[in-house]
Amino acid sequence: MIRFKKYKVQRGDTIEKIASKIGIPVKDVRTFHNQHCEISDLIEFGLPIRFVEYILLPDLKSYVDSKLSEQKALKKVFSNSENILRLTWIKNVKHEYGTIIQYRENNRLKNKVHFTSEVEFLREQDNHFIVKLQINQVYVNDKAPNLVIEEFASEISKVLYPIVLCLTDRGAIHSILNVEDIQRRWKDLKPSILKYYKGGNVIQRLIYSFEKSIGSESLLRRSFEEHPFFQIYFAPIYQNHSSDLSFTSFGIQTQTFQSVDEFETATSKICVRRKEIVSRANFNKDLELLDEYGKSLEDRKEIDLRKKEFEMGKLEDEIDKNLNFEYKLHHDNKTIFSVTGFVNSRSSNKTISTVEFETYAINYKEKKEEILNPVSGQIDWSLEVINEKEIKEPGFWEGFWGR
Repeated sequence: MIRFKKYKVQRGDTIEKIASKIGIPVKDVRTFHNQHCEISDLIEFGLPIRFVEYILLPDLKSYVDSKLSEQKALKKVFSNSENILRLTWIKNVKHEYGTIIQYRENNRLKNKVHFTSEVEFLREQDNHFIVKLQINQVYVNDKAPNLVIEEFASEISKVLYPIVLCLTDRGAIHSILNVEDIQRRWKDLKPSILKYYKGGNVIQRLIYSFEKSIGSESLLRRSFEEHPFFQIYFAPIYQNHSSDLSFTSFGIQTQTFQSVDEFETATSKICVRRKEIVSRANFNKDLELLDEYGKSLEDRKEIDLRKKEFEMGKLEDEIDKNLNFEYKLHHDNKTIFSVTGFVNSRSSNKTISTVEFETYAINYKEKKEEILNPVSGQIDWSLEVINEKEIKEPGFWEGFWGR
């Protein structure tokens, strides 16, 4: 059902005068009215409106929303032929996210984890970005940790945050900058942890494992890189793209394909789609890398990942892992607004493990964009009929006599 308002035509009105008064382009006013009025009420440019009682106008909010969508959807992501996607430094950028991670085996849900986090961009330094990450209380299957071991693991993990990361210009983690702070926090917390969680081989093993992981920057970075949030959020998505807005790379066992939509979305987001496969492989006696069928990986045929469709819980026989993600980025600074997708990996010949991942920016307010001229103070858009009574500016004699 079309929502519209009625504008009461007054003596001497033209479509141009009405459009100027309400702040909507004259072409849009005429088009909307003529599309929805009776044939006898059609209007033309430049002529006084004599026999039409009401001009039909679009609902203001619907009109503004549609115009914003049209403008934004048609805006190209890349303004030149270089097609380089990079983070742009903007001071005081801080995003809060809500994240849900679901763990499945053969498409059967095993566990669900959710938490909130904050990512704050602190500064740009030598073509790198310094960010601070805080991950808050983690809930497993919609519950806070309640078992002793779960509580213990949760408490010691709080030592890790906030963590300060140095990112490459591609968006990947280059290094962790506050390892000493983390070690100091653990040193301060450890006595109370040991006092509360007394004894037990399991507790001792957890403490040993944790202390080992924070023993050096490289070990700590390696442990973080195993976490889905770090793997996915800090993937190297900021790449140089070819003329068809795609990027392809090959590793020893991996093939990665990434594409960028040509136009921004209706809400001014940049859409990046990323796929990757990891092939099965082994080495022969001459240390030549082979696939599972004994064929040299140098002779492998490239798989067209652009057209390849992945499904959760499914892997082809020659593939050990695949992933499929969609990133949406803020158009101004290219930081992440949301990530959705999944990773399938082969745990055994009979088991395929899947990590389904969703993270969205929360409490984020877009800057309002004005696409119309300021609407006249004489117009009350809350009324069903606009301009019901003719509004006249007082003449000289009316002003003189105070009438």
